[in-house]
Amino acid sequence: MVVYSSLPVSLHSLVLRMLPVRNEDPADRIRAWNEWLSFGGSDPVLKFIRWSNGTTTDDEEILQETLILGYLKVERREYQDRNLPFTAFLKKIAWYKIMEASRKHAGQVPLDDFYEVLAEEGEEHEVAEHWKEHEALHQALAQLPPRRARVMVLYEDGYSTAEIAQHLGIKEELVRKEKSLGLRQLRDAMRHVALAG
Repeated sequence: MVVYSSLPVSLHSLVLRMLPVRNEDPADRIRAWNEWLSFGGSDPVLKFIRWSNGTTTDDEEILQETLILGYLKVERREYQDRNLPFTAFLKKIAWYKIMEASRKHAGQVPLDDFYEVLAEEGEEHEVAEHWKEHEALHQALAQLPPRRARVMVLYEDGYSTAEIAQHLGIKEELVRKEKSLGLRQLRDAMRHVALAG
């Protein structure tokens, strides 16, 4: 049985209808996806994308790519981790889509956007440094082991240690250890950026 303790009952039942292992009717699975979307099932995923996306790719575009890939993976029965809530499964896909966009646009900053920020902020040097640190942080997160990166993203998103442990299906002690190691690695990465600058 799949565990969705954090989902309201209506979303829980819709997610179950979306799974081929639970529902053999492909047309009804599509209806369940549409109902899940209309009830705001993707809202937590979009919130995660808005927080995590430091690329020039639009948040809604990353959400659409995430949902398409999520749908394909569900249909291919690749969503089978019984300890992974459905929104966490989609957030994981979204994270990889953000990293993909980051690699695709690495080093590219639209000049119009850059000068618009300069006009708002006033100090060219400060804006350039802020952008450099933001990109460095995303690159440093991408270098962390996958579970550690997920812990750090959830931690930065305001989740408590207990919530992260429940979300990832691991012990709180392991969450604290991953958080400590992740913070140390991110600090070291940011220190290297500061020294290089």
